[in-house]
Amino acid sequence: MGASLDDLVSMTVFARVVEANSFSGAAARLGLSKSAVSTRITALERRLGVQLLQRTTRRLSLTHEGARLYERCVHLLSVADEASDLLGHVGTIPEGTVRVAAPVGLSLHPLVSVLEKFAERYPRVQVELSVSDRQVDMLAEGFDVAMRLRPHPHERTLIERRLGTERTAICGAPSYFARRAPPQTPHDLTHHNCLRMKGSKWVFRGQGGPPILVPLSGTLVADDIAVVREAALEGMGLARLPRSLIDADLREGRLLTVLDAYVPDVFPITLVYPQRKHLPHRVRVFIDFVTEHFRKVFRGG
Repeated sequence: MGASLDDLVSMTVFARVVEANSFSGAAARLGLSKSAVSTRITALERRLGVQLLQRTTRRLSLTHEGARLYERCVHLLSVADEASDLLGHVGTIPEGTVRVAAPVGLSLHPLVSVLEKFAERYPRVQVELSVSDRQVDMLAEGFDVAMRLRPHPHERTLIERRLGTERTAICGAPSYFARRAPPQTPHDLTHHNCLRMKGSKWVFRGQGGPPILVPLSGTLVADDIAVVREAALEGMGLARLPRSLIDADLREGRLLTVLDAYVPDVFPITLVYPQRKHLPHRVRVFIDFVTEHFRKVFRGG
């Protein structure tokens, strides 16, 4: 059963519904009415003879068949975008939407200032930013670019650019240290309230010795680095935070660092994007712009 032109349009609508996780969101993105989107999905399900989406009053979810079709639709739309870019945008001003995933720490600083500069240079490009500390599935979720603060296993379908390296600091508010004596060695942290990111480990480097991994406990474990920073500022306990995120807090005395001699671990800042023969012009200029500006900030590469 070959796909008709009408099927291709319906598949495009289906993919946008999945990405927006709603009929109304897809309708807004496509410039259609919600009823037109619903009609398209119903017609596609009838044509294929399977149910693609489970619909309730609160949410949408993919059926097994829907998930399989969405994987193909993502590839189809990616190829279509590349063809459109080659034929319609070569040598022209970049325009369109770039879908970006970024961790919370980078979205607070310095990504926002970089995006502001990018918008000034490329006003016709809209950045659709998704902020989360989970590792996104770029191909399945339709992202053009993802930024990462932690090392991840190499993925053959992605190209990775190193933007720099970030250092962390163990820090707390003056109000916390008014109640508790600062730790002198990493092992002293076992007696402190340690505010942590979910799944994180605090590794230290001794002077010429092996890495030091300390068992920690505390009253807060979060999946949002902004929450951990705020808790540290409120004097709840000690936190390990990126120095770029707390630079202003350190300068103005809202946070104080400890254990600097043990140099907590350094981790790379990377930008990844799917392997393609031809990147859309808007995605290419975004990647180049962010790479240039982040390497200036972090003196890395």
